[in-house]
Amino acid sequence: MQNKILILVVSLLLVSGGFGDAQELSLDKAIGLALENNVNMQNAKEDLAKAKAQRKEAFSSALPVVSAIGQVSHSFSIAAQPMSFPIPFGVLDAGGNPVFLGDNENPGSRIPYLDEYGNPVPGQFLQETGIIPVPMELAFGSDNMMVYGLNLTQPLFEGRVIAAIRGANVYGDLAESAAEVTRLSVIENTKKAFYGVLLADKMISVMENSLEVMQRNLSNAQALYEQGKTAEFDVIRADVQVANQTTMVSNARKMRELAYAGLKRSCGLQIQQEIVINGQLAVETVTDLDLKKLEAEMFSRQPLLTQMNANVRLMKENILMVKAEFMPSIALTGSYQQMKSFNDDGFDDADFNESSSLAVGFNMPIFNGFGSTARVQKAKADHRKSQYQEQDIKENLLLELKSIYLSIKESSRKIEAGLKGVEQARKGIDMAQRLYQEGMVSQLQVLDAQSASDQAELGLYQAYFEYNSARASLSRALGEE
Repeated sequence: MQNKILILVVSLLLVSGGFGDAQELSLDKAIGLALENNVNMQNAKEDLAKAKAQRKEAFSSALPVVSAIGQVSHSFSIAAQPMSFPIPFGVLDAGGNPVFLGDNENPGSRIPYLDEYGNPVPGQFLQETGIIPVPMELAFGSDNMMVYGLNLTQPLFEGRVIAAIRGANVYGDLAESAAEVTRLSVIENTKKAFYGVLLADKMISVMENSLEVMQRNLSNAQALYEQGKTAEFDVIRADVQVANQTTMVSNARKMRELAYAGLKRSCGLQIQQEIVINGQLAVETVTDLDLKKLEAEMFSRQPLLTQMNANVRLMKENILMVKAEFMPSIALTGSYQQMKSFNDDGFDDADFNESSSLAVGFNMPIFNGFGSTARVQKAKADHRKSQYQEQDIKENLLLELKSIYLSIKESSRKIEAGLKGVEQARKGIDMAQRLYQEGMVSQLQVLDAQSASDQAELGLYQAYFEYNSARASLSRALGEE
């Protein structure tokens, strides 16, 4: 009893470890995972976020800028300014001549010039000296200064700001259409990867079944050779066929591993993640397609054309942005400040002094060395290039659509012929087996009939894969999922 319980527990662990992590994937689920996890889709989402932020950044250029300022400074030494003050030692009249200064106590006598000790200088009198400049140095300022306040800048007219806002809006349209192009491309690649996995599974199934038939035929040929009922050539031929088919099966298994890895990568899954595919490769074919209607639908819905048109408009806005360098700019500026100057020991004695201002500034570019003219020429060249690229994309899309249309037609005919071929090949197997039972054909001829049937079946699956891949490309070309 304990052994049975142990076996049950081990079995459950094996099941949970081997199959519990396996994820079942249908086509719709694979597309959903790809749109959520694919690296290209993640990049497209980031581009959309970047375009949205760029719109905000461009619009912010037209809004006022308010900043707070604050500063505390200390002067370790204040520079003195050399100056000369005129000291009148006498009096001059309007003509610049000395005016006699008499002593009130001694009329008619002159007033002497005194030295630094207060002693009269012999022979020098006040009226004879005129005006003498005396040099000295004066320091202006305080030991400390404290300032705080607000600054305001509001653009009233700025051509480049207006052009930047318009360009940012166009860039947003460009990013949205580019994201849609990426989304449709991811869906197309996921569909093709999904159908590639289905084709790989079908090829493995058919080749392994063919290998089993060849191995049985080799065993029968060896048995008949030992009994002397067949030639050695039949054994050698059967052995070679087994060896060749074994190699083909090995290559098909490798291709299947790569197909599964490609689908996982497209879906954003880990390579080690086990998946189980739920889908059918065979579908109903549609042959009543009209190329002219498809072209009209493509031109009305293809996001790549929308993207190229947005790129043309963006290049045109770039011309206007460069031309804005010739336009004047007008801005309103204002400031409010409180300032206090004080010496090291006089903070409490000093008061804050208020100052405020409001101004309108005007700037008109006149000459910048023809740089703006050259940039306008470059912007116009980029605009013309974008127009050429748009026309080239249209022509390429028309060519691609025609190629897809012909591929659908051709693969539809291959499917129709393949269905008939598989039916005839299966009849050939039945006929060969009956003739073999009657001794009218050899076993190798039966094997050839089986190989022909396998090749017909593989060709039919390949035709289905080509048709489904072409339909996926058509949906992307028409802007559909």
